[in-house]
Amino acid sequence: MESYTFTQAAEMSGTTPKALRNRVYRGQLESVLRGGVRRIPRSELERIGLLRENGETAEVGEISHEVSHETPMTGELLDRLERQAAELGELRALTREADSLRADRERLETSLYEAHAKVTELEARLAEAQRPRRWWHRRTVAEASSATS
Repeated sequence: MESYTFTQAAEMSGTTPKALRNRVYRGQLESVLRGGVRRIPRSELERIGLLRENGETAEVGEISHEVSHETPMTGELLDRLERQAAELGELRALTREADSLRADRERLETSLYEAHAKVTELEARLAEAQRPRRWWHRRTVAEASSATS
């Protein structure tokens, strides 16, 4: 059985090695492992219409109906579209995560500003409470109650 490496098959069929690998991955094209190298049998290239029996490359309109009228270019475009759809999904997930993190940051900043204001108020009250008083100055009732609370 005559078989070719992905590079050889791509040159013979007018497509790229990556497009052929993607077809194998999708199950549209069978491959065999020989000597540790994955190869594509000639019969498979003929079956899907990428290669004629006499060794010529098939024209765009002659691709087998088993592949849903898929040309090498269409397969590459579908692969690209699938990759971009996956990338778009990842970007949308990252956008949602960024929005969530932004909301968390705003909430934490608000809490920080409130805590800072409270600390400033408490420092002012502490400074007032620690201010030395003369023994003859009596605290008023309001001062005494605020110092104990």
